[in-house]
Amino acid sequence: MSQQPYVSVERGAEGGTRMCGVVSVTVKLPTAGEGAAAPASPVRAEVLLLDCSASMGHPREKLWAAQDAAAEAVGALPDGTYFAIVAGRHTAELLYPPPSRPDAPALVRADATTRKEAQDVVARLVPSGGTAIGSWLALARRLFVSRPGPAVRHALLLSDGRNEHEQPAALAGELAACSGLFTCDTIGVGEDWDPDELQLVADGLDGRADAVRDLDALPGEFRAVTAESTGRHLTGLRLRLTHRPGSDPLTVQQVHPTRRDLLPERMRAGERCLEFRTPPWGDETREYLVCVAAARTPREPVDRALWLADLKVVREPSQDDATPEPLLPPARTLLVHWTHHRDLYSTYDPKVAHYAHHDALVRGLEEGRAAQRAGDAAGARAAWGEAVRRAHAMGNEPMLQRLGDVVRIIDAAAGHVEIRPDIRPLDIKSAMVLRSQSTMLPRPAKPAAQPEAQPEPTSGPLPGREPQDGE
Repeated sequence: MSQQPYVSVERGAEGGTRMCGVVSVTVKLPTAGEGAAAPASPVRAEVLLLDCSASMGHPREKLWAAQDAAAEAVGALPDGTYFAIVAGRHTAELLYPPPSRPDAPALVRADATTRKEAQDVVARLVPSGGTAIGSWLALARRLFVSRPGPAVRHALLLSDGRNEHEQPAALAGELAACSGLFTCDTIGVGEDWDPDELQLVADGLDGRADAVRDLDALPGEFRAVTAESTGRHLTGLRLRLTHRPGSDPLTVQQVHPTRRDLLPERMRAGERCLEFRTPPWGDETREYLVCVAAARTPREPVDRALWLADLKVVREPSQDDATPEPLLPPARTLLVHWTHHRDLYSTYDPKVAHYAHHDALVRGLEEGRAAQRAGDAAGARAAWGEAVRRAHAMGNEPMLQRLGDVVRIIDAAAGHVEIRPDIRPLDIKSAMVLRSQSTMLPRPAKPAAQPEAQPEPTSGPLPGREPQDGE
């Protein structure tokens, strides 16, 4: 737990404050070379949701890139993976495998034959119709449900346009129905997609949203996302938060690698105890921000650490007795330390401050976009300059690169920028779609190694031997 526990006695007595800490959770999956048998891979299911609306044919290169990307993703699926390909228009169509019954869509196992068949079907795609992303997700949900039991389920959604052929409530309702069943990454291609819509889908389904501006890079992006998904083997981990009376949770967020509010998904696990599910894990580190209420009672001692809450990783009961239980770390404790010493309570925890920078970065992005849309160039420059300053402070290089296409960065540390005269809507969208992706606090640089000190010349006898004649 990374936190600054000190709070002034006066502030604690005036109605209290919020105490925040950041917890890092790292998963390292064993391999056969580490002295133990590698864990058996879980059942996996993958659905590709490809935008095949009419706009994908303008220019035609978009469709060709999508076809190549889908072929790459299918080729990257390990043998035995259950998969399907959906053509997304104003309705959803199961492209592969061909359904035996229209009312019973199903997945197929990946092998050399089915991969080749799927790639051949994708090569014959014809763009037509509109866009209704909720219907695409609904078909993916039906496909995943066709394989009951424990599984790692993932969808990859590609879109080049706005969700114009269904009401926002329909998409929101489908996201609620899909939540917890599968994860979904989203990719925007072309110039007409909506970063807010892709972000909504990715945030609702534990995924990441991104944009690919170079069509030649799309196949590689599909291959990388699919490979990352197939590397996630560990399922069923939850976060358990236990808190003292009066210290109700105010914030529980995943803050890295993506930002996601967990409080709306809380599950009661006992008195003053909440649990939060997490999506499947690979070899990775995730970080979580936890804030609870902290108020001092007259009986509480000063200058002593007091317990507020614990955050612990727990495992859901396994339905497979053969699945080895992971080695789980002990609980991490969130403390409060009431004090009169200003030099203690006036400092900030570096990790908590790091993710506060990200919140300000997002505000700068959104305020800059709003000002630019309103024709307020000065307001847009100031807001985007603040976003640049925060991204620089965080070491968020991917965001700085995207912002560099929106503004000319003169002094990143000071947020001094100029709006580029040739700015395109696509440049703004490509920065906006990274809003939920964060970077971890960089490790402090190690001091440079000092050269080994050389012994000073001496006129006396050299150490380690007897003096010789003439010395």
